[in-house]
Amino acid sequence: MSHENVEIARRMNAAFNRRDRDEILAYYHPNAELRDLQHAPDAPERLIGIDAIRAYWTQWDDAFDDFTAEIEECLDAGTYVVMATWWRGKGKDSGLEIDLRAAEVVEFADGKIARLTTGYSNKDEALKAVGLSE
Repeated sequence: MSHENVEIARRMNAAFNRRDRDEILAYYHPNAELRDLQHAPDAPERLIGIDAIRAYWTQWDDAFDDFTAEIEECLDAGTYVVMATWWRGKGKDSGLEIDLRAAEVVEFADGKIARLTTGYSNKDEALKAVGLSE
C-alpha cells in the first residue's frame, strides 16, 4: 500500500499546482487534519475537515499568483510519505515572493490522507517526526 501512498501524494501535489481544489481534496479523508508548522500569525496552526482545509487554500489562492510546490524528493515511510518540497509564488497585490524549501509529512489511513503536516524546516526533521532518520 505504501507505493500507492507515494503515488497519491504525487497526484495530490500535481492537483495543488493546477489549483484544482476539488481533485486535491478528493484525496483527503473527510475529517483530515492539516497542520502548518510555519503558519501565518493570523492563521491557525491546525485545521480539521475538508471545509476548513478548502477555506485555507482559498486564502492562499486569493493572495498569491502561481503558488506552487515542487516535490524534489518523495520518500515512502510506510503509512507516511515524506516530501522535500520547494515552495514558490508571488503575492498578487504585494509582489512578495515566496522561495522556500521545506518538508512535509503525509499520513495515510484507508487509502486517504488522514493528516498533512507542512512546514518542517528540512527532510531530516520530517523523518524524525515519523520515527525515522536518514
